[in-house]
Amino acid sequence: MAGPWALSPLPSLFLFSSHRQLSTMQKQLRIASLLPSTTDICASLGLQDKVVGITHECDFPAAVQLISYTDIADGNQAAPKQRPFTLTVSHIDPHVQSQSEIDTAVKSSLHNGISLYNLNDTAFSDCNPSIILTQSLCDVCAVSKDDVDKEVACNLPASKVLSLEPESLEDVADTFVTIADACGVRERGVELRKRFFDDIDKVSKIVSTNCTKVKPPTVMFMEWIDPPFDGGHWIPDMIERSGCTSSISTASKSTMKSTQLHWEQVYGSDPDVVIIACCGFDLKRNIQDAISVKDKLKPLRAFSEGNIFAADGNLYFARPGPALREGVAIIASCAFNADDDVKNSLDQLGFLPEEGKGWARVKFDSVAEDTSNFNGVVDVEDLVTADVKYNYTKCHDDACKNGEDTYIDPKTGYSVFTELAHKRRGKCCGSGCRHCPYNHVNVKDKSKMIQQPAFLYEGVDAGKDQESFFTPIMKIPPNSNIKVLFFSGGKDSFLAIRRLVKQQHHQTAINGETTSCHLILLTTFDSDSRVIAHQEVHIDQVLRQAQHLGIPLLAIPLCRASGETYISRLEKGLNVIRSRISDIKELSLVFGDLHLSHIREWREKELGKYTLEYPLWKVPYSDLIADLEESEVRVVVSASTKEEMQKGMVFGRKLMKKAIELNLDGFGENGEFHSLAEVWSVSRNQALGVEKG
Repeated sequence: MAGPWALSPLPSLFLFSSHRQLSTMQKQLRIASLLPSTTDICASLGLQDKVVGITHECDFPAAVQLISYTDIADGNQAAPKQRPFTLTVSHIDPHVQSQSEIDTAVKSSLHNGISLYNLNDTAFSDCNPSIILTQSLCDVCAVSKDDVDKEVACNLPASKVLSLEPESLEDVADTFVTIADACGVRERGVELRKRFFDDIDKVSKIVSTNCTKVKPPTVMFMEWIDPPFDGGHWIPDMIERSGCTSSISTASKSTMKSTQLHWEQVYGSDPDVVIIACCGFDLKRNIQDAISVKDKLKPLRAFSEGNIFAADGNLYFARPGPALREGVAIIASCAFNADDDVKNSLDQLGFLPEEGKGWARVKFDSVAEDTSNFNGVVDVEDLVTADVKYNYTKCHDDACKNGEDTYIDPKTGYSVFTELAHKRRGKCCGSGCRHCPYNHVNVKDKSKMIQQPAFLYEGVDAGKDQESFFTPIMKIPPNSNIKVLFFSGGKDSFLAIRRLVKQQHHQTAINGETTSCHLILLTTFDSDSRVIAHQEVHIDQVLRQAQHLGIPLLAIPLCRASGETYISRLEKGLNVIRSRISDIKELSLVFGDLHLSHIREWREKELGKYTLEYPLWKVPYSDLIADLEESEVRVVVSASTKEEMQKGMVFGRKLMKKAIELNLDGFGENGEFHSLAEVWSVSRNQALGVEKG
């Protein structure tokens, strides 16, 4: 038997008999349920024999797969027994797509106004519902209400549409009554609501009575992990009723929607317990995905203490229905797993799913350590993609050659606007479109949205900030020498900035006049995760660095499905610079490389047509660490492949010495560790080594 009734059988008080005397309205009732949650609610209300249409996601109880219903056209004749019609189709296949791929598809559909779901029009008409249960809460969870309204207006004018929008646990329980009332069995809904909360209160009472903890455990509920999202809507209520607190406060949110996070926020919240219950995925899939991001979870205290759990997010958390009761019990069981009294009492409730079936502790010990590509993000020297079958750049170029406004993305199957279509519009729409020809000029939050090279920060205007040492893009005069520093946010590229500033000061002393340094920072980052390769540094942190230092920042998103090489992507970024600065005299590319000859040889082979500069090349580590100390900038380890060099450690002379004693490179040049220079920890002048005055 599939569905919640098999994995966690609801007590009899949750299931109403469908064989009671029915009213005329109930006899004619034909329900089209466009949500798994409303299908579950109907079954709990004893209306399963009235459900004539369900979604492709509904795991309708096997016991009622063959149902009988009364034909609305003839109330005296019973229709033949048959399965409910399947009314929806999805363009996402969670069985084969990764979380990152699904996230990309979802965001692409929202940007392009294309629905992820479609109605099966024929089946919808054939089932001829008298009432349609749908929602307008989430644009990516089900068929849109607009599509439902259009179908009803065209083909089913007699059908009633009931749209639900539960945002809290109270709202969810209220939908039991709303649906029951609309179906003529209001008293069942009232009873279901009461017993739902009675059982949840039992969980709360068990925790408050038996818990020995001084403070409630903090829980990080992860609704998605690539990229990370917290749990929204009714999830915070469930955490609270389980006797816990959320590690990330939702009090300041304007809505209760799930929010995309940076891993730094997850780390900073330092949860006691992490529950991975990704939307739409069962227990097995969530365990697999948790293991796949082991390196992302490893810095957490909950990881080292063995308090990372996975659960059936599809059944017990994502659906606003009766099974949220089980979800509350699961949260409590995970959070108080070390308290035998709490666990034993929860087991006796009769509705906590069995460990290993509805939820489980994630075991990472059996997973082999693999540090060869620990974050899965393309590096500067890598190709943007090696997967030719997802070469959307070729599809786009072919479409433009043919004068077409759209092309079909080979990975998602969605229709995407070409550069030609955007040019016909005549302006940047501000949505961060994939082929924007306007450098995303109107995108407000560029770090989160741009898909093409663009300036995230244009530099500070010296007229507004007397401490500015670098020229903003709009102030760089024609026929200038431009230096483009490849910037990752780490100590090496930061020290390269300081070296360039010293060289500029030296040149100023020789010439006898003060000149601004025409420097631009260039960074590449993964277009999906918005993280810089191997550094585990989010693009927002690099933006913060550039803004603090007052240096223009050009960002180049790298997409593994584009079919482009790193060099072709880089050229697009440099063309953005050329488009903003007229008649560049010389464009120099600057790197913070220290001593790795093979990387320098690669750069000179691929970028030999430019002037290449290496201000730190072969500079003794003793000089570099002294300059870093002089800056007083705090530098922390942002990522590591070695147990001895943990994320969050402060890098300095002591840690460098420790690395050398362990036979590691003192500056982590062989990939042992990477860093983030927190330039904002001191003043701009102090960080740059510029005297005040």
